[in-house]
Amino acid sequence: MSTFVSRTAGQDESEQGGPTSVQSPLSETGAQEISSAPPARTSDLADAVVEFAQAPGTHRRLLSIWSKIAADKFLAETIGRLERSIANRESYWDMCGALAAYTELARPGRYLEIGVRQGRSAVVVAAVHPGVDLYLFDMWHPDYAGVPNPGPDFVRAQLDRVGHRGRVHFGTGRSQITIPEFFADRSTPKWFELMTVDGDHRDAGARADLENVIDHLALSGMLAFDDITHPSYPTLYDTWSSFVASHRELITRENRCDGTGTALAFRR
Repeated sequence: MSTFVSRTAGQDESEQGGPTSVQSPLSETGAQEISSAPPARTSDLADAVVEFAQAPGTHRRLLSIWSKIAADKFLAETIGRLERSIANRESYWDMCGALAAYTELARPGRYLEIGVRQGRSAVVVAAVHPGVDLYLFDMWHPDYAGVPNPGPDFVRAQLDRVGHRGRVHFGTGRSQITIPEFFADRSTPKWFELMTVDGDHRDAGARADLENVIDHLALSGMLAFDDITHPSYPTLYDTWSSFVASHRELITRENRCDGTGTALAFRR
């Protein structure tokens, strides 16, 4: 069974005012069964994201989205895991489920991603909210972890297959360089409601990526961080924990049981 850990960096949660309703999960067919108003508090939004992420309707929606794109071996493994969770009525959630859930609940205007590869997670955000503007950063190594990594043109085609209509910006190079350069450019957006950091998995590189984006996460925005329990990166969770401890403005939800581990941070 899937479980998650809730943590708050600070002791007192002082929230901006806002709507008070909390949504109910997607139906098993993936149809929308939620009200248009987001939860009133960031903590309520975080709990709603986790609830939505593990709902069978969200799993079915992910499978529907991914059926429209080219799948590498890693995506094929994820599809198999979701199919088993549905067949066995198992509780399960991972980063892509959380991205789908947050996008459905909050309708972000902009999404920033570090570590794109073939676009597995970017297409989820784009399919759930086709008008979102995407800012996608990768080194675009031709052969990444033994699978092809064709580059921006391939990812753009993947996005087209799921009906994306928003703008797309591709950044090429080491994220520890390209992200600071991006935000230093006066013509680029400075606030993002949704972010994913899934690039450099070395401790120093991952921490740099987190620090370089966190000041640009909007109020009640969500940052997703993957692989916190991946056996190839045994200290990555310590990197995440140290980062969260130094940012009292964040509350987190973590899943260390399913897949390779997912961490989420919400700005309050």
